[in-house]
Amino acid sequence: MMEIREDLGPVRRNAAVLLAVMLVCLLILLLRMAQLQIVESETWHRRAENNRMRRIPLPAQRGLIYDRRGQALADNVPTWDLLLFPDEARDLDDTVLFIAQMGIADASELRGRLHSRPLARLAPLVAAEDLSWEQVAKVRAHQSDHPELAVLGGFRRSYPDGGLTAHVIGHLRPVNQQELDADPTLDPTTLVGATGVEAAWERFLGGRHGERYVVVSAVGQQQGVVREEPAVPGHDLGVTIDLDLQRVAATALGDAAGSVVALEPDTGAVRVLLSAPAFDPNAFVGRLSHQEWRQLAEDPGHPLQDRALQGVYPPGSTIKPFFAVAGLAEHLIDASTSVYCRGSVVLYGHPFRCWRRSGHGTVTLGRSLEVSCDVYYYLLGQRLGISDMATWLHRFGFGRPTGIGFPTEGGGLVGTPEWSRRVRGTPWYPGEAVSVSIGQGPLLVTPLQLARAYAALANGGRLVTPYLVEPTPRPATVDLGLDPGQLAQVTQGLERVIHGAEGTARSLASLPAAGKTGTAQVARLQEGVSSDELAPELRHHAWFVGWAPVEHPRLVVAVIVEHGGGGGAVAAPVARAVLEAALATSPG
Repeated sequence: MMEIREDLGPVRRNAAVLLAVMLVCLLILLLRMAQLQIVESETWHRRAENNRMRRIPLPAQRGLIYDRRGQALADNVPTWDLLLFPDEARDLDDTVLFIAQMGIADASELRGRLHSRPLARLAPLVAAEDLSWEQVAKVRAHQSDHPELAVLGGFRRSYPDGGLTAHVIGHLRPVNQQELDADPTLDPTTLVGATGVEAAWERFLGGRHGERYVVVSAVGQQQGVVREEPAVPGHDLGVTIDLDLQRVAATALGDAAGSVVALEPDTGAVRVLLSAPAFDPNAFVGRLSHQEWRQLAEDPGHPLQDRALQGVYPPGSTIKPFFAVAGLAEHLIDASTSVYCRGSVVLYGHPFRCWRRSGHGTVTLGRSLEVSCDVYYYLLGQRLGISDMATWLHRFGFGRPTGIGFPTEGGGLVGTPEWSRRVRGTPWYPGEAVSVSIGQGPLLVTPLQLARAYAALANGGRLVTPYLVEPTPRPATVDLGLDPGQLAQVTQGLERVIHGAEGTARSLASLPAAGKTGTAQVARLQEGVSSDELAPELRHHAWFVGWAPVEHPRLVVAVIVEHGGGGGAVAAPVARAVLEAALATSPG
């Protein structure tokens, strides 16, 4: 019998090759699965989540801000924003191009924001704000082509009077990185208070933001709400500003740079807080470009500076009533003490000139205020000395913030020998006290400080704390302990400034008012040269501070006109307009 042998070698070799191929394929499959599930798990998980669910931010509606009569100073208007979910885009460059072609946003600017955006799971990018109805229609007409886009209705801050209340009400800004880290519900486009009342009362006005998680279809259509945390709107806020008086002040000030402050002397309630020139706070509600910001920041008129609170100026002759009070209290003068003014006086070996070169003749306390005689106060300042002068100035609130509640408020400057050694590195010279006695030298004040100090003269010697929002409880006033008879003598002199035959503010003579003009020197004048002959930026500042009525005063007004010249001719008419308007309306 013949034996048949089968050669299984080829079969085994083929089986081995097939097995090797299968093993290689399996290994490739395992490696790919490892890449997808381990290395790229976060990316694909995020994409999977975005394909079925979106996080829609729900910004809180800010509380409204009203003036004392219920007129809106900060409002909210309906708006539409365009949201972009980058991880859902099939072709992000095509999406950016579409948005640009629709005239909604600049392509390069949008690409830059996409590149720098923080990576937040499910969070959209606000591609554009404040869309028009036409732009909303264009986006929705192409919704199936660009399901990664969504239009969200909301509210945008609005300031109806623009720059009129820009500094006191303030403006908004985007949240910073520190705030984003502290609150995960915030989006980079969330706006918070940057300055003014908007910043000081942010927690009260801002509310709490919410969010909504929704399921969407492949074409971006919402299918249902998975979870929602509704936004909590902010609280409305009433402030003490009288918008009508603010308008009167702005009209009277015109195109000049300066400030007008008006407050109630008995309470400290601020009725006018105007700084000019100003800016439009509505510009900060949208996306302010770098160029627009630079134009504002580099504007030579400094519209971003709040001159009422941050502007510090030599007070000029408006400081004289406080040294008159000091001289009476220290028994260095009385109502009958007289000085003969020849137009100048030599002190410490240097001549100090009066503003009237021909002199004022015999001057007593009342007439020293009426005609604003410098020689009278040179001699009084010499007798007081800088230590007593500084003590009395501090007593009336100079040299420190008033406490109105804005962290940016300036404190001014009251120069002393200690300050001179510490800051200037030089000794204090006796002649400097003579300059301080007429509001020059190392002495700087803010308009709000002056208004507050004059309120103490008007209300019988109580230093109030200015406020914009009714505090609870109201801060106690500080009794300065002034002698009523001495205070009355100073008040009579301030009445003569307006009603006397030689008064420097006779343009207010139709009002039952008292006050003081001031001319703050910016540059030293050469012999025979007047301020009007100087370049505009070197001319004197013009001041007026006063109140009405003299008895039972309702309003104190402080006005400064930068480089305006004489206080009686320039600043006093502005104060007259505000006081006339205030007295023409009923109290309350």
